[in-house]
Amino acid sequence: MLNSEIVDDQSINENSYDRLVSLIEASQGVLSLLIASCKPGDFQTQIINRYEAELAAHIPCYRVVLNQKEPSLRGALEQLVNDRPELKAPHASAAITVTGTEALRDSVSQADSNHKSELRRFFGYLQWTREGLREFPFPIVLWVTPNILSRLSLEARDFWSWRSGVFRFVSPAVPETGVVNTTGESSLLIEAERRQSLPLDELLEQVENLEKQARETPALATVYNRVANAYANRVKTRQAQDYSQEIDRAIHFFDKSLALQEKLNLRQAQSDTLLQLGDIYRDLGLWERVFDPYQQSLEIARNLKDRLREAAALGRLGDIYQQYRQGDRASNLERAIAFYTAALTVYTRDTFPEDWAKMQNNLAIAYSNRIRGERADNIEVAIASFTAALTVYTRDAFPENWAMTQNNLAIAYSNRIRGERADNIEFAIASCTAALTVYTRDTFPENWAATQNNLGDAYRNRIRGEKAQNIEMAIASCTAALSVRTRETFPEKWAMTQNNLAIAYSDRIRGDKAQNIEMAIAFYTGALSVLTRDAFPEYWALTQNNLGEAYGNRIRGEKAENIEMAIAFYTAALTVRTREAFPQKWAQTQNNLATAYCKRIRGEKAENIELAIASYTAALTVLTREAFPEYWAMTQNNLATAYRNRIRGEKAENIELAIASYTAALSVRTREAFPEKWAMTQNNLATAYSNRIRGEKAENIEVAIASYTAALSVLTRDAFPQDWALTQNNLGVAYFDRIRGEKAENIEVAIASYTAALTVRTREAFPEKWAMTQNNLANAYCVRIRGDKAENIELAIAYFTAALSVLTRDAFPEYWALTQNNLGEAYRKRIRGEKAENIERAIASFTAALSVYTREAFPEQWDQTQNNLATAYSDRIRA
Repeated sequence: MLNSEIVDDQSINENSYDRLVSLIEASQGVLSLLIASCKPGDFQTQIINRYEAELAAHIPCYRVVLNQKEPSLRGALEQLVNDRPELKAPHASAAITVTGTEALRDSVSQADSNHKSELRRFFGYLQWTREGLREFPFPIVLWVTPNILSRLSLEARDFWSWRSGVFRFVSPAVPETGVVNTTGESSLLIEAERRQSLPLDELLEQVENLEKQARETPALATVYNRVANAYANRVKTRQAQDYSQEIDRAIHFFDKSLALQEKLNLRQAQSDTLLQLGDIYRDLGLWERVFDPYQQSLEIARNLKDRLREAAALGRLGDIYQQYRQGDRASNLERAIAFYTAALTVYTRDTFPEDWAKMQNNLAIAYSNRIRGERADNIEVAIASFTAALTVYTRDAFPENWAMTQNNLAIAYSNRIRGERADNIEFAIASCTAALTVYTRDTFPENWAATQNNLGDAYRNRIRGEKAQNIEMAIASCTAALSVRTRETFPEKWAMTQNNLAIAYSDRIRGDKAQNIEMAIAFYTGALSVLTRDAFPEYWALTQNNLGEAYGNRIRGEKAENIEMAIAFYTAALTVRTREAFPQKWAQTQNNLATAYCKRIRGEKAENIELAIASYTAALTVLTREAFPEYWAMTQNNLATAYRNRIRGEKAENIELAIASYTAALSVRTREAFPEKWAMTQNNLATAYSNRIRGEKAENIEVAIASYTAALSVLTRDAFPQDWALTQNNLGVAYFDRIRGEKAENIEVAIASYTAALTVRTREAFPEKWAMTQNNLANAYCVRIRGDKAENIELAIAYFTAALSVLTRDAFPEYWALTQNNLGEAYRKRIRGEKAENIERAIASFTAALSVYTREAFPEQWDQTQNNLATAYSDRIRA
């Protein structure tokens, strides 16, 4: 069971004291920079007096106070060594305490010729004189205030990287509130702090000297540890000459350090070394070896009742379970959450603000990715934890971690279910943009690329602003990210950004639509060269799903084949996206598969629609209105379209079900929250009312016209040219069927709407939609009242014939049959030409239509076309 006891100030101070004394003893003969933090005063003096008295029997102790005018640590140490010649003796032992930082001024006097404050000069000396400290092979305890401690990592990064330990003491009168910066890794997790070591050749020389003395001391264990870290750092930074050999050397020296620590009963040091060994295994991706050293470290800390070391091990175990891709992902994330939560019982905001903020950030990521529990709740917890972390990770104090947490918060807002979607995306964009003020391409190229990728995702989903421009911004951000995320250097991240760029091209409004979709397919296909099912099953399934969408919308190639490809990709995705493992993603892919079946050309139409309805209905068992209101509304809209086109069942009832589902969708898809989706659902609802059997026909058509007109208040030609053209086409159909108003005027409005639609629906850009609108325009000219009747019918025949150049029997059998039937009617009514020949052509067209419109597959259309054929035979002149 995880210990939930809260540590008090006294236990913190005692733990820090024990660690400090232990490291002083272990660091004899070695340069060791020990940074102690406490509010200056009597309590700090008591601590110094205490450890000097404890060490005096075997380690000489010295004190030095910084010169306030020239606050150089190296200068102060040089002066001490000059004054105390015994410190120059070979193998001299010492513990040096440095004070005086608390008196350094941070303001600049007008009389100060250096134009830098004393504190600024102190930081400057630390930053540029690190190499000079090597001549002092002693543990050096530098006492600083909490405020100075919080700035050290920023103002003197080079010096900070050499620290051997940081020790915080909480004054009984005023709790210490300072924090220490860490160097965040290039990932979403803020990980355990890392430190550089002395040059490897120096460390190996120290090992040789100490081993020659045949003394198994704590100092030797410490040097073994540092040698191991030096080898590991060479491997990590790609400086190693023989990677395999140097990895083995790192592990070898860690083992030597652990063995000696075990022999000398240095249990605290052993716990620390086990953590470092686990870190190396993790860095090298040796996942099967990682857990054991972390667990051993945790057990030692618990046996010692060392709550701080316990928290350090808990945090690392949380990280490893979060990152571990083997085993049950849902269970791994639950373990990560448990470990982080346990660590936070030690790392409180008041006592360890930086560690607390790090745990809050990492806990938030675990909740962002959590599979169990309600998704909406998990994201709210994540946002709360990220926001909490930012109360410590400010831009001034911790710019890198602040930027990392801003980036993570952006992802959470992008995925947020609660709240207004438009607001959430704006929050995401703001957080990404903020992060990029720190994450520049030059200073943090990997993090800059990650944030550019996330910013692109936010712009792609943006509701506010012009849709076309938002997508261009998304493409620009993803393209920028790929200037760093190359396939050679970051294959997995390259593939994910390829996937995101493909989505943006799929949604793109500007440019040639057909070409945009081809670009998307190419990017998705490229991503799959890395995101294989074996290596990245979840991402592979995501990309399979996205490829399905691209092929479903593809313009080039044979339409029927494209839809079959889409169905195959969705079906493949569902082999990973199961309802048990990924319920939300399973439901979304079910929705997409259903849409593909709705569009399917091959197979029996009636059966395809039944399959679509079944998949939509299945999706709604997960995508409920309470849990996923936006996705629920989308699926309701799609289900309605399936019912509207349904062949089986009673037609009138199917349309009523469609109207009910569209109306339900509009309870979420409001004009204010989702203007574009509201407009599209209005368009769909209008189509349902146009086809409605129940109720008064005239009233139904008026409702349809009102809904189409409402949709056009959002779907303008400039902002949404394709959707505008679709709605213009549909509005034309409604006016064509209109009962109220003057018939002649209604047909003129219909012709105007069809003609407008064709300014976007060109044969080159949208051949299928162009052909359908040509067919509709031809129908309008067939029944036109105004103008010359004979000329109107000639125009109708020309438009029908043009439509058939695209709507072939092989590619679009149903639409081909519809157009053949309409062309037959036009020839039957034709005035020009020989009457007998016109009727023969009509009979030929009706007969052709019936080769598709069979009684079994399309009973309603078959009946109508049979009636038209009968009329043509009644009018026939030739025998």
